Amino acid sequence: MTRWFDDFLTLIYRILLLYAAWMLCRIGFYGYNAELLGSLSGAEIPFLLAGSLLFDSVSIFYLNIPFIVLSLLPLRAREHKSYQQMLLWLFVLVNSLGLMVNLADIFYYEMKLGRIASDDLHFLSNGNFGLLLGSFLHDYWFGFLAWTAVGALLWLGFKRIGYRPTRIQNTLSYHASQSGLLAVSVLFAVFMIRGATFSAAVYPINISDAGLFASPSQSALVLSNPFCILRTVSDRFDNPAYFSEEELERIFSPVHTPAPVDTSRFRVEGQPNIMLIILESFGSAHIKELSDQFAPDEPSYTPFLDSLIRQGYIFRNAYHNGSRSLDALPALWASIPTFKRQFLSMPQSMSQFDALPELLREQGYSTAFLHGAVRKSMSFVAFGNTVGMEHFWSQEEYEEEHSKEDFDGKWGIWDHKFFPYAAEKIGALPEPFFATLFSLSSHHPYRLPPGFEGRYPLGNTPNHKMYGYSDQALGQMFEQMSAQPWFENTIFVLTADHGYTADNEKYLKVPYNFAVPLLFYSPSGIIPAGSDYRPAGHIDVMPTLLGMTGYNKSYFAFGQDLLADTLPGKTINYMGAFNIITDQLLYIFNEHDFVEIYHYRDDPLQQVNLAPLFSVDDEHMQWGKAFIQQYYRHVNNRKYTVP
Repeated sequence: MTRWFDDFLTLIYRILLLYAAWMLCRIGFYGYNAELLGSLSGAEIPFLLAGSLLFDSVSIFYLNIPFIVLSLLPLRAREHKSYQQMLLWLFVLVNSLGLMVNLADIFYYEMKLGRIASDDLHFLSNGNFGLLLGSFLHDYWFGFLAWTAVGALLWLGFKRIGYRPTRIQNTLSYHASQSGLLAVSVLFAVFMIRGATFSAAVYPINISDAGLFASPSQSALVLSNPFCILRTVSDRFDNPAYFSEEELERIFSPVHTPAPVDTSRFRVEGQPNIMLIILESFGSAHIKELSDQFAPDEPSYTPFLDSLIRQGYIFRNAYHNGSRSLDALPALWASIPTFKRQFLSMPQSMSQFDALPELLREQGYSTAFLHGAVRKSMSFVAFGNTVGMEHFWSQEEYEEEHSKEDFDGKWGIWDHKFFPYAAEKIGALPEPFFATLFSLSSHHPYRLPPGFEGRYPLGNTPNHKMYGYSDQALGQMFEQMSAQPWFENTIFVLTADHGYTADNEKYLKVPYNFAVPLLFYSPSGIIPAGSDYRPAGHIDVMPTLLGMTGYNKSYFAFGQDLLADTLPGKTINYMGAFNIITDQLLYIFNEHDFVEIYHYRDDPLQQVNLAPLFSVDDEHMQWGKAFIQQYYRHVNNRKYTVP
């Protein structure tokens, strides 16, 4: 004899099958990224499991509302075999797509140090998306097999659970009982989608809520997709209100007003050329001159860059203010960081800017951007047009003038081919010029050009040989440029867009996993050699260059002039929580509380949490909260200029 709630039990078993699939993905996520996420203690596991179930519930019920409704519609038709077959296909197809993103997170995490969000889908618009997809499928074929296996698990599990129809003869009883079950199920689904609450005070559950269950460094282990994508599709952010308007402007303002007297340490006379070089994935962890983790006899992967660092003014405690390549140009050109969502992927990036290219053009500079990928890549050229770049040279221009034989098959033109082309184009610009060159080859899939194998130290990670290759191409380009008359009158700024996974524990921890070189170098010696240990960020490059060149108007920038005499030095970035980096301390802020504070120089592995020793009126805490409030205030209003 069947029971009136057999359909409901069948649905529960099918939903539990989804929980098992999502949990398998999480186990795979941790297994693959254990080195980046760190070890787990027994005391942490119950909280991680509780958070995992919460965020998995949001993903599962978001995807399966149609399936739940169709499974419990009070219609006799659902008892037919064809109807159940339709439910099977709906169940497998929808959830396989959701699990595809969840599995992709496993392999993407090491590149971004965060879960896939809606703004990561910019790859779909890349001109070489098909090639990139083929490359990822080739390199992570085992992930594709895992996805196939999980899809098979859903199919076989659904079939194994089977279906026992509820045969209630009385029509009124049938419709009443089944309508009640449907209503309860939909209500429960909404409850789970809201984060297991009906309280308006805590809805909607957000990515930052992972901090309730895990430390910021392990919050990605709690999160799941499609939750992260769905929660990042909104055009607007909530505006935090930590301070009143008057307090906010007093603590931190992004409006820069020229000082009545020159406070720059290295005021440059005249109008020097400026060349900004962004080295793909050249994190400080892999640069011997910047990392203290190299053994004395360990070979350098970047011998030319090491030599240049010794000749220039280097910020040895510098960090990027985003997570991906796409985040570097807004930070470097417009002094705008990226936190939870990529700035260039948001509608709020379509606005006017007080950006470095445009402000230098006002001073008579010609401007250019050079990158060996296709013009559509990463929205670089589109953003360059917005902020005042006049000239662009990309893969298309290179191949028109040379050939298509120098394409690396994935991203663009090999560095050793594109760098001399870039030097030639820059040399033809009217002086003074501001040129930005973005390298390309030191990137996944970490393959050297034909004939270059065996030339560079292999090191401990796949990218080490690529650093050697790109570093050699950089050295050859500098040799080529040094013969040009404009070379001596040029300020070179060298940095990296972001880092890459490290081969030691220190550089896997915040803030060091954000560490990048930041070098100011002038062949003529107008910028003396030296080392600066104050914290610095990408967002500080624009104000620093404007200060060096004597820009005398007000402008908008979230960063600070690194060479102003009065600067104490601090910067900010985001990875599961906000990281405020000061001269000695790292403050980790989850938007509500400063949950962790470390003396990161003496305690790089974060063994002693100092947060209980600090009061809420600490000046660095105040600065960090004011910075965040100003950031979201201006992003929501699309206001990045001084009236």
